[in-house]
Formats: sequence, C-alpha cells, structure tokens
Amino acid sequence: MAPPVLILMVIFGSITIWRLMAMRHKERMAVLRQGPDGAKMLMAADQASRLPAHQRGQGDPRDKTIAELEERIRHLETIVCSVDFELNAKLNRLASRQIQLDDTALLALGEGSGSAGGASTSGAGSRSRAKALFTLEPGQQLSGRFRIERALGQGGMGAVYLAFDEQLRELVALKIMHGMALLDPKAEDRLRREASAARRISHPNVVKIYDVGEDQGHLYLSMEYVEGASLAQLVSRHGPLSVERVRDYVMEICAGLAAAHEQGVVHRDLKPANVIVTSGQQVKIIDFGLARIASLEGMTATGMLMGTPEYMAPEQIKGGPNDARTDLYALGALTYHLLTGRPPFTGETPIAVSLAQATETAQPPSALRPGLDTAWDGFVLRALSKDRGQRYASAQEMRDALPPAA
Repeated sequence: MAPPVLILMVIFGSITIWRLMAMRHKERMAVLRQGPDGAKMLMAADQASRLPAHQRGQGDPRDKTIAELEERIRHLETIVCSVDFELNAKLNRLASRQIQLDDTALLALGEGSGSAGGASTSGAGSRSRAKALFTLEPGQQLSGRFRIERALGQGGMGAVYLAFDEQLRELVALKIMHGMALLDPKAEDRLRREASAARRISHPNVVKIYDVGEDQGHLYLSMEYVEGASLAQLVSRHGPLSVERVRDYVMEICAGLAAAHEQGVVHRDLKPANVIVTSGQQVKIIDFGLARIASLEGMTATGMLMGTPEYMAPEQIKGGPNDARTDLYALGALTYHLLTGRPPFTGETPIAVSLAQATETAQPPSALRPGLDTAWDGFVLRALSKDRGQRYASAQEMRDALPPAA
C-alpha cells in the first residue's frame, strides 16, 4: 500500500493540475470569442512559429508577444479536449440520472400491473407509465385520446409515433419527449409556451402543431402527419439535387419561414432532416421552436442535444441571441448542402465544426460543383455571412434574391 504522504501528494497534485487546466480553459475560450480576428491572430502566430529561430528576430521586443501566441497555438488542441470533457461530463450526468430513472421504472413495472400487454397501462403507477411510454405498442392508448398505430422513428429529443386522434378523428404524428418532465421541472412550461406560439403558424409549408400534453411524467406533442422524405434523405439517396429542384424547395422554405417569423417564432434548428418533401413535391418544415426546448440548462450552444452544428449560425455557437436571420443562416447552409451534397463546414467533432462556423469562410458552392451558375455563390454566401447585418433582412428578401430559373 502506498504511504499516506504519497497519496496526499497525488491528490494535491491532481487538484492543482485541474485548477490550472480550468484557468487556462477560460483564457482560451476568451481568445476564441474574439471571432475571426482572434483566429487570424492565431494563424499568424502559427506561421511565425514555423520559422527558424534565427529568422524570428530574437532580440526584437515582439518576441514575447510571438511566444505567447505560440503558446496559445500549442494549447489549441487542449481547448477542444477541455470543452469536449465538459460536455461529456454533463451528458454523462444526464445519462446516469436517466439510467437511475429507468431502473426505478423497471422496478415499478415489476410491482405494478401484472399485464404488459393490452391497450392501456392505467393500473400501473406513475413511474411505470413513464417507462412504458418509451415502448408504446400498437393499440396502446395515451391520455385516453391517442391510439398508437406504429412507431415512425427515434430522435435526439424523443420518439415519434403514428397515432389516431379520437378527438380530431384523424391520424397525427405524436412526439414523445424522452424524460424531459423528469429531468427538468421547467421543461413542460417551456414546451407549452413554444407549442402555443408555434400553433399560431398557419401555412401550407409548415407542419401544423395541434396540441401539447403530459401523461404520467412524459410530455408529448401532437402534430400534422405528413408522408414523404426529408431533404437529408433525398440528398443521401441522390446526391446533389438539380438546381431547379433546389430553387423550388428553397422558395417554399422561405415562404414557411416568413409565416413563422411574422408570428415571432424562430426555428433555431433548420436543417435538411427537418424539412419534409411530400409525394406531391410540397415542402413541409417540422419541429418549429423545439430546438430552444432541447437546450437544457447548463449546456452550451455547441453541446446542444440536437447535434447539428453544421447549420448553426455563429451567434448560436457563441450563445448569443437568435432572431429571424439565424434561421436564414441555417437556410443558407441547407441550400449549400442541397447544391453540393455536403454542408459548408465539416469536421470530425461538433466542436471542430462549430469553430469553423464561427471563424472560417465557406468555399463558394461552384468550387464543389463545376458548372454551377455563380449567382448561387452570391446567394448562398450572403446568407452565410458571420455578421447578421450582412445577411438577408427577411425570408421574403431572401426568396426575392433567388437566382432566376434557367
């Protein structure tokens, strides 16, 4: 066994190193917040660091500044690791808490109703019902109103089911929010406020939200059911889309965004996966307002559960306020993706993509798609301006700026 003194030294050293890392992390994040100027400064220092020592002017007073910049560059990778560590720690805490909740729910299932089948779990306790909602089966009832038909898919925020609404007498898409009421007591209020605002949007290019409710510890959202494929699926299947189709789709997305913005609703997570194209080639935007709900307290913009930094505006990444122009940046990134088959910025990690979004300039789409009319370059790159004031002022203005049809 190690001597007590050695153990104390190891503990003290670990605490000291951790505090130093925390202090350095704050300093590095301050450098990153300087935006493009900070990035240029780091790149300049990187170039200087590659010069031989005799070329740097060792007697020059600027040597101290260059040395400091070189130190920051050497620690740039550590910045990413530190941020990743913080985000992973928070996600692990949430996951651990969810596992504990799931274990409790499993015990409740064992002690509650003796039947796991049937159309209802009304005999089970509150927590058993919460667990059962993760595995809704065809025929099962929710809130005495929705009859589950089948599962449609899983997402970062929850599961989506096709259900029959006994009140509306029609099929609806039912999104079950995984554990939000249990993990965050304020989630239900936020969801209701956002859904109430989104319900005011009435436009053929926006999926209609019908209602929001809660059933034994789980929140749910009922909305218009639309059959079709997402833009993400279309690009995955066919690669870059034809210019004609891109123009038509973007025109309809602009119309839907304009209607939402008129109601004061900002999407905040516009991306190819959140745009559905019906069999009749009509565009439908889904999940309005839900990105704000998905940002749990204590999580940074780069740690959003949505996991789509490829379409996030710089102000979102920096944790600043969002407005209609935030959606227009996302639409610019989405248009870029449809034209080229990939988003404007890519990277191995969400942090790397976010850093690129905040500091780098995107390549013109025509550089990735030879023969593309350069008018599309100007259209897309204006939407991708880092400065919101340089973007289109409104969705209608962006729609009017679309390059003319060939």
